[in-house]
Amino acid sequence: MQDPELEILIDRLENEADLTLADFDGVLHALAYLLPGAAPDDEHAAQHIGTADGAMHVADAAFPDWDVHIRGRAYGKHGRWHCTLRENDNLDNDAAIGLGQSPVLGQAILAAVLRLAMILKKD
Repeated sequence: MQDPELEILIDRLENEADLTLADFDGVLHALAYLLPGAAPDDEHAAQHIGTADGAMHVADAAFPDWDVHIRGRAYGKHGRWHCTLRENDNLDNDAAIGLGQSPVLGQAILAAVLRLAMILKKD
């Protein structure tokens, strides 16, 4: 699935460190479209999903029992976090892998979730 709006949203997640609540509200809408039921629906969801904990809860709801790998360097504004979502860490035959990177850890996780959801929705 190639949706230009989703690509723009993922690009913002991966390249901007100062996203607004409106941006995270857009992420919630994208999650609701790609992964019905995985997006939190409480009134403060947009505030929480950008945090590392909030993003991990989204990843767990969207892809339970998948392996999440996080690596990166914490250099303040210039840090770079990488997140990989894999169905099976023991084998090298995953049908799809979610990859995300960002200066903000939570945003790297969300980018990986959205990218993986796009790949799987296409199939």
